[in-house]
Amino acid sequence: MVRIGEATDAEELQKAAALLRAFPKHQREYYTANLATVLRYFDPVAYEKEVSDLHAHYGPPKGCVLLAYDEGQPAGVVCLKPLDTEACEMKRLFVPVAHRRKGIAQALCGSLLNAARDKDYTVMRLDTGFFMTESQALYRKLGFTYTSAYQPVREELQDQLVFMELYL
Repeated sequence: MVRIGEATDAEELQKAAALLRAFPKHQREYYTANLATVLRYFDPVAYEKEVSDLHAHYGPPKGCVLLAYDEGQPAGVVCLKPLDTEACEMKRLFVPVAHRRKGIAQALCGSLLNAARDKDYTVMRLDTGFFMTESQALYRKLGFTYTSAYQPVREELQDQLVFMELYL
């Protein structure tokens, strides 16, 4: 059985961080045809700083970290980041391969959309790799549409990312 909750205490945030630390390695192994883009996207120092203090980057009151459990084991994570008073961003959606095809990613996204509405955001945005077609299909299923970049993008990534948004 899948359960999703907000990671609020140190133990839950450590579990979320452990999943997120596995994310870049997964991306490198899963998207070998686009390895150069993956390597450009994940700055190891900045990423570790982010993951080491999830509460500072995604904490309440305007953000959150959601953690999914599958049969009691951490099985997925997603974060909500404020962009401004009306817009937020979905960040770091990750479900390890062992827990996929169980609806966990969709459930995490649905819970994050509800959290964004509860925090009075009116739009959720995200970016993803142009080659991440499974992710894009999920986001489209949830009602996201393609949009232009909503934040500055490093030149070497400009044609490697797609941007999507959903009005809440």
